[in-house]
Amino acid sequence: MENNRSSTLVYLGYVFLLLIMVFFGLKFQASLYLNSQETYKIFPYFLFKAIFPLIIGVYLAAPHLYKTFTKAGKWKVDWVKLIVVGLPFIYLSIVPILYFSEVIALNLPFSSYAMGGYFGGDASTSFGTINGIIAGYIVPSSIKK
Repeated sequence: MENNRSSTLVYLGYVFLLLIMVFFGLKFQASLYLNSQETYKIFPYFLFKAIFPLIIGVYLAAPHLYKTFTKAGKWKVDWVKLIVVGLPFIYLSIVPILYFSEVIALNLPFSSYAMGGYFGGDASTSFGTINGIIAGYIVPSSIKK
């Protein structure tokens, strides 16, 4: 009974921290958006908009990371999962950063789609958020013992 109570408290704390992160992250993103409208400097907004979902994805993978660190054994990387699933989502989530840092133009595969509605792509603006969360989850969950 004590074990159930402590795991319930751990899960409640985990969810509470996730909600706090999302709440303050979205408030900060909104302030960056307003600042970008006033100053015409949109790179900080797009940088945060690309990195924040990655952080949320890594946080969602934290229970897996904890279980992996507490296991005994040799470290392994699931390269197939990382390359086949993770790499495309990482690419799609960092395209806005690459574009606004002038590293790439919008002529790479799927780059205009990854930019979303801002640049005439068919994707919604949440496309990058979904990609970032998936990428942030896949990368840490590819590490095993």
